[in-house]
Amino acid sequence: MDDKLNIIALMGPTSTGKSAIALQLYEKYPIEIVSVDSSMIYRDMNIGTDKPSSEILSSIKHHLIDIIDPNQTYNVSNFYNDVHLIIRDIHNRNKVPILVGGSMMYFNQLINGLSKMPNNSVSERKFIKDIINTYSLDQIHDCLSHIDHTSFLRINKNDRQRIERALEVYLQSGKPISSFFLNNNKLQERYNLEIIKLYSNNRDIIHRNIANRAKNMFKEGFIEEVISLKKKYSLTKNSQSMKSIGYRHTLCYLNNEVTRKELEERCIYATRQLAKRQITWMKKFSNGLEIDINNKSSKDIILLIDKYLHFS
Repeated sequence: MDDKLNIIALMGPTSTGKSAIALQLYEKYPIEIVSVDSSMIYRDMNIGTDKPSSEILSSIKHHLIDIIDPNQTYNVSNFYNDVHLIIRDIHNRNKVPILVGGSMMYFNQLINGLSKMPNNSVSERKFIKDIINTYSLDQIHDCLSHIDHTSFLRINKNDRQRIERALEVYLQSGKPISSFFLNNNKLQERYNLEIIKLYSNNRDIIHRNIANRAKNMFKEGFIEEVISLKKKYSLTKNSQSMKSIGYRHTLCYLNNEVTRKELEERCIYATRQLAKRQITWMKKFSNGLEIDINNKSSKDIILLIDKYLHFS
């Protein structure tokens, strides 16, 4: 490692054991854990986000967990600004930040840099809602191919939130949202960034872990959690927090749009699709240590990380 201050990024698709590995590293080394998860930021959203237990959070500081209420909004720009302040504070305590999670869009903007985008506009949001009510999501996504071809290729045609934001930025600035993602202020230009990627060449392992996690969620009272959240924070399907996997599907169940069996099946399918997208995102980060978790114990994984980072 050189004279730059160190940062570790531990990323991977859902259900690959990132949090458990991070906790073991915390026990061995002078690190502080920074969550890179777009759902764990919300208070009281615990079961559906697979958030660390209250016991763990009370004994081990996790940054960027439980920072806003589910009826508030948060975006990649907020994260980008917050995480840079946290990194600086951790370094001031002579610790090493370890960024842990699976929100690859957050990782992408940290690693590749982010330029300041226009703030949300109430008037533009109203206009966009009128457009959404008039045209199909497919039609609006096709529109991006003319005004922002890069975003058209990058944004999934079913990702309503990101499509709306891309359209909003264009209407406000006259520039495509992709033009604000600039290669400036990259982490590796300021710090010694070490990337560790957990994955599995055996997709059945991830699929099995996802299915087990979904079953455990419902056993632990996930439906009751969503009912409580909805009542406490007056949430609807349009709330940003409720667009997270599992939460939006449970709202459909509570509205009698799907059966209990269909609810679980849809959660599993959506999480598998998420894992697939996460793996695709990870391939964009060409450097770093790649660890196939297949047939490896957590001890094996820690030894590989030790060797790569020269901790021991």
